[in-house]
Amino acid sequence: MALITSATLGVEFTREQAGRIAQAVGDLLDQGHYKRARLDEKVAEVHLKNYFDALDFNHMVFLQTDVDEFTAKYGKTLENQTKARSAAPAYEIFERYLKRLDGCVARVGTLVKDQHDFTKEEKFIAQRNKLPWPKDEQESQELWRQRVKFELLNGKLVDEKPEKTVEKITRRYARLQKNMKQFDTSEVLQTYLSALGHAFDPHSDYMAPEDAKNFDIHNVKLKLNGIGALLRQDPEDDDYTKIVSLTPGGPAELGKQLKPGDKIIAVAQGTAEPVDCVGMKLSEVVDKIRGQKGTEVRLTIIPADSVSSSQRKEIRIIRDEIKLTEQYAFARIIDHVTADGKKLRLGVIDLPQFYQKCAADCGKLLVRLQKEKVNGVILDLRRNGGGLLNEAVELTGLFIKKGPVVQVRNPRQIEVLEDEDGRVAYDGPLIVLVGHHSASASEIVAAALQDYGRALIVGDQSTHGKGTVQTLYPLAQFMGTRQVSDPGQLKFTISKFYRIAGGTTQKQGVTPDVILPNVLDYLETGEAFLPNVLEADNIPAAKYQRADRINGGLEELRKNSSARLAKDKDFAYIREDIELVKKQKADKTISLNEAQRIREKKEAEARTEARKKEQDARPPAGDKVFLVKTETVDKNLPVIAVQAPKPKDKSAEKKPAAKPSGEEDEEPPDTDASKAIIDVYLRETLNVLSDYTVQQAKLGHGEIVAVPRAK
Repeated sequence: MALITSATLGVEFTREQAGRIAQAVGDLLDQGHYKRARLDEKVAEVHLKNYFDALDFNHMVFLQTDVDEFTAKYGKTLENQTKARSAAPAYEIFERYLKRLDGCVARVGTLVKDQHDFTKEEKFIAQRNKLPWPKDEQESQELWRQRVKFELLNGKLVDEKPEKTVEKITRRYARLQKNMKQFDTSEVLQTYLSALGHAFDPHSDYMAPEDAKNFDIHNVKLKLNGIGALLRQDPEDDDYTKIVSLTPGGPAELGKQLKPGDKIIAVAQGTAEPVDCVGMKLSEVVDKIRGQKGTEVRLTIIPADSVSSSQRKEIRIIRDEIKLTEQYAFARIIDHVTADGKKLRLGVIDLPQFYQKCAADCGKLLVRLQKEKVNGVILDLRRNGGGLLNEAVELTGLFIKKGPVVQVRNPRQIEVLEDEDGRVAYDGPLIVLVGHHSASASEIVAAALQDYGRALIVGDQSTHGKGTVQTLYPLAQFMGTRQVSDPGQLKFTISKFYRIAGGTTQKQGVTPDVILPNVLDYLETGEAFLPNVLEADNIPAAKYQRADRINGGLEELRKNSSARLAKDKDFAYIREDIELVKKQKADKTISLNEAQRIREKKEAEARTEARKKEQDARPPAGDKVFLVKTETVDKNLPVIAVQAPKPKDKSAEKKPAAKPSGEEDEEPPDTDASKAIIDVYLRETLNVLSDYTVQQAKLGHGEIVAVPRAK
């Protein structure tokens, strides 16, 4: 299976098994990676550095003496250990990390109680990943003093009670310490071998068994067997796993016994005894709840509305297949009113990722949009980080008769992947909306449609720039299952893809025809900023026939867009933010002087308040939004009118607990109402599409259809 991609549970490996897996990963990378780099001293040095960075990205835990010691010991020989079936360095270095982390957390416990002088002119660098590790304990003490002072000052700036701030900081680092100590052998090995993969390129990773399964669920199949509940560790008490939301139509939601806020304290399989899960890792709790379709799971919970934590309730649920529908493609029909009063019906298809059969889903949505008589279509790929290569080819084929879509080069040959069916699902005005997060498969589609002249590309200065293809290789196929029943999978780069015009998107991305300013243009985002990336190069063009739909009208479209942007208040705010980002890049330090930070805070608040006041004073937008979902498009139901949620009154809203450093809580799925929001970039793209449809109608590639009168 070819992939273009964007907490592990542990199967506990013995040290011997870990060594065998390490050898297999090393051999596969040595023999099969596109780069054809040998497993040598150079790779060993990069591997070791990557592993230190993976454990301690911000260079706050290890000492430079630790790094120097292990570099002297393994810096040029680490891959010899791998070839000799040993992963011992992974565990030796990890044990040193835990030892240093214990010292850092103990230090935090003392520093939060110290008296800090917030009147001093002192600077702190929060992002230290490119700076050296502290050279000794004294320098480490000073770094942590500044770190704690920075966090205490943040509490003062939001008027938090000092004791509450101290409690949150203490809990934050205690949680980090606890999470790292819960790492099992497979998790350590995954971190270590992914660091080896990253010595070849940023997208080669080792996946322990549970991570491989989760990757398949969330990036390819978009379905799993379970109860349909989104869980997270309770930020107020991480010993408990809390229900965040229930999947509509899932067993938990249909049973009406569970609700958001319930805390899970034990899980039982069928008639077996319950297993206590208080203090258990979230990934382990999730694994116990998932299971075969049709089987029973019993949850012991503390209800969200209980008056006492001693109250218990047992819930019985039969597992079923849960489809992750929030990652499905969906469409919006927008009755759009332009600044000069023109009214057009336009379609937008949002595709979050390239999952199995996503092209077929988009085809169905295109059929429905045409039944609704849209004048033009926007394919929104701004948040799409990639997925299945064949789906990118099929999606492009919906808009062209036939021909090459992408060229794929491996070390031996160049293969041209083509659309061969000759059918066109939609032949009208088309825009592909992209951004810095549009990567790999998204870039294939945007580049191909741009090279054909079939679509107008609109968005940030460039897309992500990932022009490489990965494969998922089960290690059991390479090393057998006699020593390890499931050794996990290796995702590694096997080829590069190229535009049909012969150019590359690697590092360079796709440059839109119409560029909209974005703060991300001035941040270090994208493939070019990742370490060990494959370089950009070119190959001969494939044979293809351009459609040339734009036909000389691009300059007019750019001119009209620039005129609108110059008058648009939201884009004026974006330009202001860009200037602020430029200043922050020039000086990455943060003041630890309370008076200065208060001034900065007041300036930021005044700026935000002025913007909000101006935005609230605007007349309501005239656009109407209707939603078409992939999961119901076959039923030919009437389109759903949706209205954007009203802004919340922030002053009356209880502030949520701060997330601990490094914790990535999952947010509840988007509601239908949120899909009614037309952000500033989509709004301008709708305006560009309106101009484009007028051009295309004049050229005979579409017609202007009046917006149906509202009933």
